[in-house]
Amino acid sequence: MAFFKREHKKLAKYNTAVLKDCYRQTEIGLKNATATGNEKAIKTAMKRHQLVEYALLYKNTPEYKNKRRKRNNGKF
Repeated sequence: MAFFKREHKKLAKYNTAVLKDCYRQTEIGLKNATATGNEKAIKTAMKRHQLVEYALLYKNTPEYKNKRRKRNNGKF
């Protein structure tokens, strides 16, 4: 069973700077959701945050780096 899902791998294709910006935005959304105390909003915000976080983590895996290296003909 794979740890990273298709959604994480698809998001990892985006530029790292864009993903980091999305990560910061989801953190803000998570803080706002917890301030309201609405459980449904907290769960939704946490799912979004986790999706972006896992995409960033996937970019650091050897699997991603090998795929990228093969796609670029050995040039990183």
